[in-house]
Formats: sequence, structure tokens, C-alpha cells
Amino acid sequence: MQSYSYYGIDIPQNKTTGQVQTICPKCSHTRKKKTDKCLGVNLDKHVWHCIHCNWKGRLKEDKPMDQKIYTKPVWKNKTDLSDKTIKYFESRKIKQETLIRFKITESVEFFTNFGDVNCINFNYFDANNELINIKYRGPQKSFKLHKDAKLIMYNLNNVDFTQRIYIVEGEPDCLTMDQCGFKNVLSVPNGASTGANNLSYFDDIIDLLDNCPEVYLCLDNDNAGRNLRNQLADRIGKENCKIVEFKDCKDVNDCLNKYDLQAVIDSVTDAKDFPLEGVFTISDLSDDINDLYENGLDKGVNCQIDGFNLNIVKGYLSIITGIPSHGKSEWLDNMCVHLRRHHNWNGAFYSPENRPSQLHFSKMARKIVGKSWDGPNRMSHYDLDNVKKYLNNKFFFIKPENDFTLDSILNHCKQLKKRKGLDFFVIDAWNKLEHKGDGSTNDIGKSLDKIVAFCEINNVHCFLVAHPTKMKKSDGKVFDVPTLYDINGSSNFYNKADNGICVYRDKEIGVAYVYIQKVKFSHWGEEGMSSYSYEMNSTRYYKGTPDYSNWINDAPKQESVFEQPKPLENNTSFLSDIVMNDNEDEPF
Repeated sequence: MQSYSYYGIDIPQNKTTGQVQTICPKCSHTRKKKTDKCLGVNLDKHVWHCIHCNWKGRLKEDKPMDQKIYTKPVWKNKTDLSDKTIKYFESRKIKQETLIRFKITESVEFFTNFGDVNCINFNYFDANNELINIKYRGPQKSFKLHKDAKLIMYNLNNVDFTQRIYIVEGEPDCLTMDQCGFKNVLSVPNGASTGANNLSYFDDIIDLLDNCPEVYLCLDNDNAGRNLRNQLADRIGKENCKIVEFKDCKDVNDCLNKYDLQAVIDSVTDAKDFPLEGVFTISDLSDDINDLYENGLDKGVNCQIDGFNLNIVKGYLSIITGIPSHGKSEWLDNMCVHLRRHHNWNGAFYSPENRPSQLHFSKMARKIVGKSWDGPNRMSHYDLDNVKKYLNNKFFFIKPENDFTLDSILNHCKQLKKRKGLDFFVIDAWNKLEHKGDGSTNDIGKSLDKIVAFCEINNVHCFLVAHPTKMKKSDGKVFDVPTLYDINGSSNFYNKADNGICVYRDKEIGVAYVYIQKVKFSHWGEEGMSSYSYEMNSTRYYKGTPDYSNWINDAPKQESVFEQPKPLENNTSFLSDIVMNDNEDEPF
């Protein structure tokens, strides 16, 4: 069982039973009476409750960090379907023998808006024919998956990964494809969206797809379906995928109902390759043109950092520069943590500037939790474990054993894109790569072109840190703010960058100035400067230049950029918004 120290709770050494009062690690250090023992702990029930901040909890059994307990539904071989269900599928031209082959069943389930209702069960079996999940279809197109069951693809038990595979967007489409003669078909379990799709189910089959000669993507003909198609193709590799469009229909079942079996066969036979790299026709771009017309320009995602007016778009390159020790890497980590929090982006870091990797992790942990790594107000083991769970399999550290070339780093990122759905990667810094050329402007330009092409092909964003060549002092005392033209080696660092950022710190008063020096497109943001106070213990940035008239005895209270618009106090972690709360019931 976990210890109380795991949660930062201090229990007197001579106490093992009964109830004790102690200092609350969540709120006591924020109060005027810091020694007030407002936390009550019941040592027999292993529970606690703070009468001031209402923090409640209990000791838990320790579990490995990656261990997630899934529930499995119980298989009930009930093949007698109601007339209503049979008629529903027949109205979509899906035959009874198809329903039997796919083991479609019925059950009574509770739906929030309808109560207990009869529903259709799409049973999800794995490759060993074990029931793993069930999708329940209730009234008015209402759906739910079996509670706490693992997310897997539909029809895995009938697929041969050494043959061509067809991927569709829903279970009825899967049944339709099979009935039309295309047996080797899978369906995604959770539909499609116009944003980032949850492709966790894809991790289990990505290695199996290495044996598959080609994958036909037969997804819905709408914005969400095309978005999912592109995200799946990013993982599989566009060179291994073909696009299937079912005439003027939304999906394969719509095509079967509107036309006939031959129309479905013709659509699959006419599958198209993804456009050749660098060569496009109007027909190739037709869907993208329509999406642009209907949805406007791709504005990417905003880091949600107050005052930092720059959106990050996949497929492009951002270059960050600044005087050594002025906080380039700290600011970049700040951006990456925000991208993780607000948009669930996955990232990879080739960052010898932050070696060893555990040190780099500690910096990120401080930003996330808002506490120091050691010393006063140190994060607890509980905080630490939550950060590890939060970043595990989301942030990756690239550390090649021997090959430190750009090609090696990009190859690692390509594998992560395929296996983990990478959204961005960091190279920190340019001078830490092994460069085989002569360092000429031409060589640097070719390397930057390689990064830009990689980002576009793999739909990822690259953050590249590069140091200035020389630092100038216009007044002979204070260093000037460097620009991308000042980066060592070539003006191509400015010319090839899509975004340019410079971080400049006034160390005497602890203020960081962040300059946006280049923005490729105006709808991404605009050039300008914002100032931030920098808090050393948490390594967090706070908007604005503080008033230091009495800063030694009265540290300024700034609004945190981690949570907008509600201020986040220096000692508050945003993990409470993300990590599941351990409290199960009232402790007292």
C-alpha cells in the first residue's frame, strides 16, 4: 500500500492507529497560519480530509505505471434477433446471414436520455476470438461502448494481415463491405472527427500492417471522414494506402442502397493512389479545396499562452534563437507542455542541451505541477507519479547510441509518427547534430529543406533551436536582441523558417522577453513582443513585467498562463484537470 509521504502528508512517527491532525500539503503553505493542522487523518481507515480546502483521499494499492485494468463483457450467444432489428438491417440491404456471421446480438441497456432500452450489440472480438468490447446502438443513433473495456478495431477476428485490408468508419459499413465480397475489412471503433482522432486502437495493429501489401481507406465522404483518412494514412504511410470514394455517396452502405452491388465493386476497383509527392492535379486537390472553402484557412492550434500570438500548424518549421542561457529551451518546453495540455499533442525531443533526460523531465514536471523539484514546497511522490503517467507514451526522448546525424533523428521521428502518432518534434540544438557537409550556406539550406519536406510529408511540426553567431552590444554594455539572421552559419535560418522566435532575458529583474520575429501567414498570428516574469522554483512564466519596487519582501502575484481565464496559483498543478481523481468516497 502507498505511504502517506507519497501524498506529502506528514504523520508523527509514534502514531499508527486512531486519528491525527497534521499540516495539509495542499493548502497550509498558502495560508497566513502555515502551521495550522487542518488535515484530519484516520489511520485505521487510511483516509484523510482537510477542513480548509476540502481535500479528501485514501491510500491505494501500488500499481505499475503502465498498468490499466480493462473490463471485458460477458459473451452471450443469443442469435435470435427481434423483427425490429432484422427490419432495420434489411432497410440498409444487410442480410440476416451477414448478421449471424458477425455475431450481432441484442440486449437491454441503460442510456442516459432513454432509460433501459433494447439495443443492437456490435461485438468486438480480438484475433483470438475473445470478446473484448461491445458497441451498443440505442434509439435515435445513440451509441455507447462497454464501460472500461479496451478500444480495439471491429472484425479483428476475421482479418488476414498478409492480404489487402479495407478500413471503414462504422460497423454497418464493415458488414456491407463483407457482404459485397470484400472480406478482409476492419472498422474504426469510435467514428471520425474534424480534429485530432483518438487512434489508440491503432497501436495494437501497426506492426501487423508491416506485412500487409496495401490498405484501402474506405471512409466517409465528409470533412471528418477525410480528416480521419489522412491521419490513418500518416500512420500507415501514404505510399501503402489507396483512397476509395463511393461515387456521390457518403459511405459504402449508402452506395449499396442508392445504387447496387456493382456500384460498390466499381468504386473499390477504381481506388486512387494518394497524390504523388510534389505533383498535383485539380482533381487531387478537390477535397482540400472544398474543405478550404467550407472551413476556411488552417489556423493550427494556439498554445494558450497569454500574450503569445502565434498558432502552431503541423507540416511547418519554427526556429527559436537567443543568447546562450537566456531561456530558449525553457520557453520551448513551456510551449510544448501547453500543446500537450490544451491539444493532447505528442512530442519527441532530441535535446542534448537538456541531458540527461531525467533532468529534462524534471524541468517539465516543475512547469506542470507548479512546485520545486527539491527544497521548500517540493512536489510529492504523488505529484511525481501523476506527471510520469501524464507524459508517458506522449513525450519521447530521442537518444541515438552513435548516429547523431539529421537523417538519424528524422528516422526516429518517422517511426514515432507511425507507432505513436507524433505531432511535433524538437531539435535542441542545431550545433548538437552531426553535420557531414562543410557547413556552407548551401549545406545548411539543404538540411533545412530536408526538415521542411519531412514535416510536410509526415504532417508534424518541427521546433529547431539554433544559437546566434555573435552577440552585439550597441551601447557597449547590454547585448542586443539577436534575430534569425544572426544565427551561426547562414541566412537560410531566416529564409527557410516558417516561424521565428527569439527569447531574451533580463536576468537582473527576472523578466523574459519573447519576440515573434517571423510568421509565414498572417492568419497564424503576428510579429511582436511579450514580457513574462520567470519563477525559478517552478520554471513557470507569468504574463507581464512585475513591479519590483518591493520585490524582495513582497513577491508579485501574477496571473498564470497555464489556465485561462481563471488564475492558477503558483502551487497549483493543472493535472487535476486531467489525471483521474483517486478519491472514491467520503473519508469521514
